[in-house]
Amino acid sequence: MRTALRTRSALGLASVAVLSLSLTACDGGADGSKASESASSSAARSDDGAGTDKASDSSPARAAKKGDEAQAPSSAAPAKDPKSDGGSAGDDCVLGTTEIALKEAGGMPSAVLLTATNNGSTPCSVYNAPFVSDPVAGHNLTVDQDSKPQAVVTVAPGRTAYAAITLAQKESTQNHRTKSLTVTLATKANSGTDGHYTVSSPGPAGLQINPSTRVTYWQSSEEDALK
Repeated sequence: MRTALRTRSALGLASVAVLSLSLTACDGGADGSKASESASSSAARSDDGAGTDKASDSSPARAAKKGDEAQAPSSAAPAKDPKSDGGSAGDDCVLGTTEIALKEAGGMPSAVLLTATNNGSTPCSVYNAPFVSDPVAGHNLTVDQDSKPQAVVTVAPGRTAYAAITLAQKESTQNHRTKSLTVTLATKANSGTDGHYTVSSPGPAGLQINPSTRVTYWQSSEEDALK
């Protein structure tokens, strides 16, 4: 009897051991699957992360490079402005585009102003003093050498250069009156340009001229001409 009980007990313990081992194997398989899935998921996340990092490393760098290239100054020469290309300050003022006239000197009876207005589209220069001929006396007026400016006078389009002509104030037998003068522009070498311009007296009585009458060099303002 006792032997039979011992045998059953042994069999029962063996069955429990076998069942326990079976359950352990099943749990181990589940854990292994989970571990495998976890490893695969981690690997996938690692791959995705690596791809994201690679894209984030390259995209901003490329964008920055493109931005630098867009902001980089062009080495090509700038296009010329057609409005400013076609004349220089060294060009001589010529009668075709320069209007010559006489005007009163702001209430000063001792002088009149000879004006040269640039009606052209580019700057030009008036050199030295104008050649002013008195048709009554038959010779040119004397140039006032003390009036020589420090630089050549450049006349911008629409602007005017000035030269003063002194007039006789006291009556004298050497005086005479003229209602017009002949003006020739000077070149840089102080020779006369082609052609001349006849200017009329600003007043009906004409200009009172004598041997002491002088004409100044061209100046950039009325004030400088009348000094």
